[in-house]
Amino acid sequence: MSVDTYLQGKNLKPYKAIHDDEDMKVLVAPKLLNYARRIELVTRKKLVGAKLIAIAHHKSSDACSR
Repeated sequence: MSVDTYLQGKNLKPYKAIHDDEDMKVLVAPKLLNYARRIELVTRKKLVGAKLIAIAHHKSSDACSR
């Protein structure tokens, strides 16, 4: 997984937006969506700042073997 904040000139067509609001857009590769049952976004605030965590909940092994 990677984070990119500079998107100018990048081809984003292959990605699917799973979260899109005025502050943040989360783009996920379609291949990952084939293996994930659910993708959960969690924010955590700390003393130095905040961070965003994406947790992909795995599908059953039957779904992944296709």
